[in-house]
Amino acid sequence: MKKHLIIFILICSSIVGFTQELAPASVLVSDFEGVPIAGAQIQFIHTKSNTTLDAVSDANGKFDIELAAGLYNIRLKHVGKTKDYSSIEIPELGPREVYNNVNIVIQYEEEKSFTLSDLHFDTGKATIKNESFHVLDELVKYLQLKPTLSIEIGGHTDSDGSDADNLNLSLARAQAVKIYLIKKGIKKDRLKATGYGETKPIADNETAQGKALNRRTEITVIE
Repeated sequence: MKKHLIIFILICSSIVGFTQELAPASVLVSDFEGVPIAGAQIQFIHTKSNTTLDAVSDANGKFDIELAAGLYNIRLKHVGKTKDYSSIEIPELGPREVYNNVNIVIQYEEEKSFTLSDLHFDTGKATIKNESFHVLDELVKYLQLKPTLSIEIGGHTDSDGSDADNLNLSLARAQAVKIYLIKKGIKKDRLKATGYGETKPIADNETAQGKALNRRTEITVIE
């Protein structure tokens, strides 16, 4: 993933007696063409206090945040995972100084497809295991933050069993995910469930590890 961060901080003299403890920052999130990214989930982690500040970009790819002095790691939060992006440092103010025009630009390329790696079903069934609900709830939040987005839910299996059984099982699992999302308030016309069976392996079906990788649910953004 490409990384690009632009920070502009201007410090100037303050009014006598005025004390400023937080830097008010304006943040723009966009792709590498400058197109704003709405619904981006960004985290600022203060490296000394380990305090985490969460923010979400609006329809124009913007949000405002107040940052205390110190070094921050910036992470991009996505469904079931976070990615380290970059780091920034907000300097300590000297006497009679104030933060002014703190602008941060975060640019990255959004994922068009991703695997729900923490999603698991009962063996040979389309029953979602309880411990997998958290990743589906994160997918719900992702879709709520991007209300114009439609997705395909693709079910995949390993090569054990017949082709027909695997195709039916993969479709049933994709449909189970779709039903869960609908029950959580996502409109059904934004969701497409497809079963691919064993036709699109990403690993060797000759090993247990490979089979585990092939048994997966993939989310693909529909343009």
